[in-house]
Amino acid sequence: MPPADLAQPGVTLLICTHNGAARLAEVLRYVAAQQVSAGVAWEVLLISNASQDDTLAVAHRLGQELLPAGVAYRVLDEPKPGKENALVRGLNEARYEAVAIVDDDNLLAPDYTQIAHEVMQAHPEIGVLGACAEGGFEVPPPAWFKEVQGVYAIGPQNGGVSGPYPDKQGFVYGAGSVVRRSGWLKLRQHGFHFLTQVQRGKVLAGGEDIELGEALRLAGYQLWYDERLRFRHFMYRNRLTWDYLLRIGPGAPSALLIHTVYFFVSRYPDLSAAGFRLRYAKHLVWLATELARQAGTVATVWQQAPGEGEMAKFKALRQLHNFRVSLAGVGEAQRLFGEVRALQQRLAQSSTSPSGL
Repeated sequence: MPPADLAQPGVTLLICTHNGAARLAEVLRYVAAQQVSAGVAWEVLLISNASQDDTLAVAHRLGQELLPAGVAYRVLDEPKPGKENALVRGLNEARYEAVAIVDDDNLLAPDYTQIAHEVMQAHPEIGVLGACAEGGFEVPPPAWFKEVQGVYAIGPQNGGVSGPYPDKQGFVYGAGSVVRRSGWLKLRQHGFHFLTQVQRGKVLAGGEDIELGEALRLAGYQLWYDERLRFRHFMYRNRLTWDYLLRIGPGAPSALLIHTVYFFVSRYPDLSAAGFRLRYAKHLVWLATELARQAGTVATVWQQAPGEGEMAKFKALRQLHNFRVSLAGVGEAQRLFGEVRALQQRLAQSSTSPSGL
């Protein structure tokens, strides 16, 4: 792996897709419409993640048909399934310092690449830069959608305030975000690997975006948001059903655990394993107390899933899921703490060594 100082100024638009042959044309049309100054280097890197359709062939053809001749375009196959594996491959292969995570349902504003470059160049302290997503819909969204649009990574972030996030607070949506490649390389050089495991089936969720942001914070970078960085997050009709919301709303168990671990590690840098066990126990008590405040609603959703539009019950379901995962994952949380604490120590040691490596 090349050293972090070899990251070149410019932007890599990293498109990760799984069986995305039918979706790529629209995404690449918006990429082709990017208005980028002549002095800004940029490329398009498409990773087909364990696709079983003709994504690779379609991607090659569409690149030739749609993208301007002067834009560098590469298509790679990542056979190991999982968004986190596609991200690792893409971040390792990217040529430029600003790596924009473009999902295969993200339609970029014409000035997206230019703004991403300018902000990341002006603020080297940024580890991950968040964008503002507006919703695009195949069919009109249901009445309840706006109340939960954040679950779908739609809407402003950081309370709508452009600039750095408050210290150790919040997270950046993976969709449309921009990752600093030199920060990524620094993490990799110190043994970082994704601990989040994407869940498929009954519950759909990732969490790799939260984990990467938290790890970059440990490495000394900041999370930022800029309302000028915009894209449309397109929602297909199958995502606009109540059943789909119930599948993505609770969140992946591993993502919940790793978020809790980073929460404690970042706030208590000298936390021991025994100290973590104590704080985690207090965390469980706090979760139980919050559930007890709405015992009637919790009892209802324990027995039956919320009906469509029952938002209070939906929120109670999320809290109940969090508690059950946290309670069942005590041992796993302790293991994750050991991994994250070791990463934190390696990063701290390198910052005080003569070479900084």
